[in-house]
Amino acid sequence: MNIARPAAIVATAALLGGGLLLAPSATATPAIGTGSPSVSSADLLSCSHKWSNKDAGKEKATANGVRYRVGPHTSCSALGQIAKGTTVYLHCYTNTKDDGTWSHVRVKGTDNQGWVKDSLIGGGSLKLC
Repeated sequence: MNIARPAAIVATAALLGGGLLLAPSATATPAIGTGSPSVSSADLLSCSHKWSNKDAGKEKATANGVRYRVGPHTSCSALGQIAKGTTVYLHCYTNTKDDGTWSHVRVKGTDNQGWVKDSLIGGGSLKLC
């Protein structure tokens, strides 16, 4: 069990509940020698994340009630839910330190879009945001 994640959620709730606002951090810079971007703790608490429509792929929700969110973290607000078997169009993906990979998607037949954890849609985008 990852203890750091629940602790981060509690800390975030305490900060937000206490009236403190977190300013968005600067764009993460690639970590030298790793080939992947580094993620600061402020980025983990932020639900704003840049994306663009780079991918023409699609996937289907693998469970009922898959939430699409304002940002690529389970602590980000849910915008709605996707029923099992519903097609989503892929835009791009990002890696998060604690939550794995997430894709920005649009739900087929709607203008509804947001971030979905790749493990809940049978894969995910192949294009990095």
